[in-house]
Amino acid sequence: MGLRDKILNAKDINEKLVKIEEWDCELLVKSMTGKERANFLKNSSKEGELDFEKLYPELVIATTYDPETNEKVFGKEDRDIINTKSAGAIEKIAKTALELSGLGEEAQKEIKKK
Repeated sequence: MGLRDKILNAKDINEKLVKIEEWDCELLVKSMTGKERANFLKNSSKEGELDFEKLYPELVIATTYDPETNEKVFGKEDRDIINTKSAGAIEKIAKTALELSGLGEEAQKEIKKK
């Protein structure tokens, strides 16, 4: 197997089971693919600036899976309703998702500054 094949066949999507006490459940949070991250950033901005009303819901939609079925929990139609849920619960998911997706603390600080 050549290097290209090795890279393309690598299992590189990280995941973590996260307990959300506020919702009395565990969720599987997965890292985003490059395409998912690009869509997340595109869908979280308005006129070139980050739109904080969209940022966390888009992140939750992109990265939250049912640990039993491995299917996404939320869809785009859930963006507004996600914003009505506990900020603490959403923050737990978002923090985990950002870390798993390679958007560590420095990137998170930059996002919060804007």
